[in-house]
Amino acid sequence: MPSAGTIATDLHGHTRYSDGRATPEDYVRVRAALGLEVIAVSDHDTFAAVPAAAAAATQAGVTLLPAMEVTSFIHFGTAQAEQIHVLAYFPPGVLASGALGRSQLGERAVRVTRRWRRFVLDWLASLPMEERYYLDPDGLASLDGTEFPALQRFLDHIMACSPRSYQPFVRHHVAYWEADAELFGWQPEEAIEAIRADGGVDVVAHPVRVRDKARMQRVLDHASGLEVYTSRHKASIAAEFRALAEARGKLWTASSDDHQHSAYVAPPAGTPRHTIERLLG
Repeated sequence: MPSAGTIATDLHGHTRYSDGRATPEDYVRVRAALGLEVIAVSDHDTFAAVPAAAAAATQAGVTLLPAMEVTSFIHFGTAQAEQIHVLAYFPPGVLASGALGRSQLGERAVRVTRRWRRFVLDWLASLPMEERYYLDPDGLASLDGTEFPALQRFLDHIMACSPRSYQPFVRHHVAYWEADAELFGWQPEEAIEAIRADGGVDVVAHPVRVRDKARMQRVLDHASGLEVYTSRHKASIAAEFRALAEARGKLWTASSDDHQHSAYVAPPAGTPRHTIERLLG
């Protein structure tokens, strides 16, 4: 629970526009009902859910930070390749000004969405006719933009229509990131600089999950902040990252990293007020 000097937050979670299941409206409703004051939708490499979530947050009396979880890599193209995700936060005013869509990340998001659509359609086209019929009886090619199913929606679609195709696609879908150096091959530091150039604040997501600890430490040294409380962190790990952030004068945040795969649990702590003030601009 929030303590003195902190604000009740959930600054990292996903909707149906990446690898979550919730609509933006339901995402906001759950958090507002629990009394969270500042929240963010941070889908992977897209801002698609942000406008609807912002409208829902206004109705619910909650502050929503436009955000994105940006995918970057270390050791891209090698057997040691690992993703490092950097959360990009923007002040609420960027929606009204239209600056989010004109940003480097906004333009990249359009290319990522188009890349995902082509990746899925190419995979479907590679399947035997009878298998493709069960997976695509209504013609996914007729859908475009945010109407086209994102990762979790497509996985759910496979399970509903042709469960035997689920594991083959899960094994195949890693090529979506690993075969596209133009969109995903940048280093975490490059992603951080892009966020800053767009006027955002960078916070490294769930830093515990990376195997190359020395490389992650260099990323944390470069970053403005790090995610301390999340579903990825045990209490002891969260305490270590909080101590690191406070010792080095970094921003730190408290989030759930919710994908709606299980019952929602709010973060066990709040985010420092000075961090929220920085994120709000």
